[in-house]
Amino acid sequence: MSTGEPRDPANRSDESPRGPGRIEEAAAAVHRALLTCIGPGAGEQIAMAQARLAWQEVTTEAGLSHGPMGSRLVHLVNGIAQVDASEAILANELRLRSEALVWAVNARMTGRPGATLRISRLEITVGRPGSGGDLQSPPATEPPGDSRR
Repeated sequence: MSTGEPRDPANRSDESPRGPGRIEEAAAAVHRALLTCIGPGAGEQIAMAQARLAWQEVTTEAGLSHGPMGSRLVHLVNGIAQVDASEAILANELRLRSEALVWAVNARMTGRPGATLRISRLEITVGRPGSGGDLQSPPATEPPGDSRR
């Protein structure tokens, strides 16, 4: 759609909105905005969200998340990632592949805005108490000591 007029180099509205530079700039801008809006503790929340996203991406690509079987990164403290697996057989597979998974997740987070956490090893558990193995739904019972009745 050329109008025959020379293009103004200062006007970037006609450039493609995609591309590595634009995506990185947008991600950095979102990161800065979240830090400003959320306040103290936002950095840790963003870092944990990036680690969880990287875990999900890596396990999906590795074929370790399909159907009702899956896993999720629950906590990450001092380089130790606690991972809940929905089934014992999946937990065993995660343990067998733990070194490769740690490397892949750390590599996946490299360069992402806010991804400041690094995993050194995994601790893998099966499900959550009271959840019936379903990692997506909350426990069916109230926490101990909850007196909101």
